[in-house]
Amino acid sequence: MNIFLILYMAVGAIIGLIMGALPGLTVTMTIVLVVSLTFGWPMIDALAFIIGAFCGGVMGGSISAITLNIPGTAAAVATVFDGYPLKKKGEAPVALGLALFVSLIGGLLGILFLAIFGPLIGSIALKFGSQEYFLICLWGLSLVAVLSKENLIKGFAAACIGLIISFIGMDPITGLMRFTFGSPLLSGGINYIVAMIGLFGMKEVFVQLSSKKTFKVDNFHYNIKDLFPKMDVVKKTLKCFSWSAPIGAIIGLLPGTGGDIASLVSYGVSKQLIKEPSRPFGEGAYEGVAAPEIANDSAIGGAITTLLTLGIPGDSVTAVMLGSFYLHGLLPGPTFMMTEKKYFYMIIVFLIISEFIAYFLGILGSNAMLRMLNFPKWFLLPFISILCVVGSYALQNNIYDVLFMVIFGLLGYILEKSGYPVSPIVLSIILGPMIETNFRKALISTGGMGNLLLSFITRPISLILLVLIIATFITQTVLMKKIVNN
Repeated sequence: MNIFLILYMAVGAIIGLIMGALPGLTVTMTIVLVVSLTFGWPMIDALAFIIGAFCGGVMGGSISAITLNIPGTAAAVATVFDGYPLKKKGEAPVALGLALFVSLIGGLLGILFLAIFGPLIGSIALKFGSQEYFLICLWGLSLVAVLSKENLIKGFAAACIGLIISFIGMDPITGLMRFTFGSPLLSGGINYIVAMIGLFGMKEVFVQLSSKKTFKVDNFHYNIKDLFPKMDVVKKTLKCFSWSAPIGAIIGLLPGTGGDIASLVSYGVSKQLIKEPSRPFGEGAYEGVAAPEIANDSAIGGAITTLLTLGIPGDSVTAVMLGSFYLHGLLPGPTFMMTEKKYFYMIIVFLIISEFIAYFLGILGSNAMLRMLNFPKWFLLPFISILCVVGSYALQNNIYDVLFMVIFGLLGYILEKSGYPVSPIVLSIILGPMIETNFRKALISTGGMGNLLLSFITRPISLILLVLIIATFITQTVLMKKIVNN
């Protein structure tokens, strides 16, 4: 292990922790900005940097959730329920220490899940044909559309917008130009990295500029020794590991879900199973902090498993990571375990090291990160804007990419203000070409639509995937309704 790789992971973890702790600056946007810094880097260095930022971003969300009552990331929503009451009781250091520690253990358990089940899923994926590729891509796309902002129609509409954008440029089968309106600027299609930077990075700049909300943290200076876990508190939460870690890993494995769903489900399960919590849930129960933090970090392993072995991003964060892997010449998918197996184990090592780095940096830097919450917007937003512009321009040294990035930023802002999610757009742009190409290949190989539909039923793996798509569509819709009602 090169010392510089550890340094890249440490710097990435610092960026992730800071961005995760700042309300409104999501893990997705963190990865987008980190990716924009890695253009031209060697693949291994870029992987170390990106993975460090991923682990740090997920872990950092609990800091503002506990101290501000505002989750720094979507995955830290459930941490607010008992984390902030603990802060009001004067136990903020205890809550922070517990959240960081169980996040570390949960993350390691998720990585263990990846190490065990990754090769197994990869061996099954080698049997995939065009039909299976089409269905697995459709699975990931439809689930994200369903789960976005609890609004089915708007989620599907956003996914369709992304699909239309993905069709711009040359037809992959016939070579004809489409949706270019005669402009040579569109002949090569829309670069998904440019779209991601605009929809997540620049969009957030516009959102923050239009928001009058400011944050202020008082009396936040904590002794570092108080942020290390108290063993008596940890013992009270040990039972949470038995269900929260598996819940996080399995939900992370499903395309269209992620740490936010895993943390909410884990919190709800813990509330039902624990009859005698340390305090009533919602009033500062230690179990209420531990359960969601275990789940959202263990979901990392599940999400990376699906990403590497099937090439399907489970949520917006892993969609950006998929794009970054492609950018640096790494090709996740069914052949990954056969052609890129060394990188699979390298990524596992990077994940383990990054989890430890993020944990210790989270403890050592909590005071500094809380101080950053008091930074004015005029300091943070120009810095983010510069990264967006530099990142989009450096991709192809093309000023028009910057223009497209700003346009996507405005599009994302308008859609978000109208209640339309932007995550399905990015996933559609990435998955759209795969869906179209594999569908048309399957259509050609089977000789027509009737035979193609029949092949979905007669091919065992296709049938299993079809059943999973229908079953997961129904169960996840019901799950989201229950979460919203609660």
